[in-house]
Order: sequence, then C-alpha cells, then structure tokens
Amino acid sequence: MKYSLRKTPSHLHLTYKYGESNGGLLGRNLLLEAEGNLLTLEIDLSANLLARNKQSPWYLDAIGLSSNYHKLKSLQCPDNLVRARLIRAWEGVSDPRLRMRLVLSPKGRYLYEVAPHSLFMGGIQLDVQAFLEDESETSVQPEASTVSEEADPDRNHA
Repeated sequence: MKYSLRKTPSHLHLTYKYGESNGGLLGRNLLLEAEGNLLTLEIDLSANLLARNKQSPWYLDAIGLSSNYHKLKSLQCPDNLVRARLIRAWEGVSDPRLRMRLVLSPKGRYLYEVAPHSLFMGGIQLDVQAFLEDESETSVQPEASTVSEEADPDRNHA
C-alpha cells in the first residue's frame, strides 16, 4: 500500500562519505510504500535536473548525486510533516525495516537500506546502511566526444 507523505517540494540535505556534502536538493512526491514490515520511502528528485541554468546549485547537486550515488552517507529532511507521518507509519508496523529510493530520472533510481533518526531541531535524518545495487537502476550516459575530421570521412565540409 502506498501513502503520500508530501506532494509539494521539500528541501533535502545530502551527506556523502569522506566528508563531502551538498547544499541540497528539492524532493517532490514523497511516498511511503508498505509491504508487510518493509517500508520504502520514495523521493522524486528529477525536477532538479530540469533547471534551465545548468550552473544552479540544485542542478549541480543532482548531477553530483548521479555520479556519487554509491557514496551517499545520509539524507536529512527538515520537514516536520514528513517526520510525523513517517514516525506514525513506523510505529504502526512490528519490527519495521526502512529503505529509501531516490528517483533521479533519467539518470537512475537508487535504493538504499536506511536507519531513521529523529532530529532534535525537527525533521528526520536517514542514515544509509547499505546501497542496494541489485535493486537499483543506474544509467550510464556516454560522454559527448569530439570526432576528428580524419576519423569521420562522411563529414561534410563547408
């Protein structure tokens, strides 16, 4: 069963291993999927890639996540509404396990096993326990390469 935790944008702070962090991303359509004692929090981050300004912090942080998804250490959501709804669902399940799926279309969908921590100032932090590579979808985009004129004989010259 799926539950909507929040449809409107919520600011997220990501922390990576080795002390790397980013200013944050906007997460939309936060959903909680419950299957028995397994809870999966899904966060759509795709809108961050739609920025017209390719130098904007949200766009750069989304690109950073797409290349460093395996180094993610934690995610913080300072939203008290998300926190309250997640805690209510957590308490309603016996022996719960929590996973987090970050959707960054078209770059990929990344699934993590996480442990939640309620933050003193409000909000929630999800500490990554493991990256679930087998259940994640990663797309490797080929880099644009320059082709020399002698390597492409069919190239038209002006």
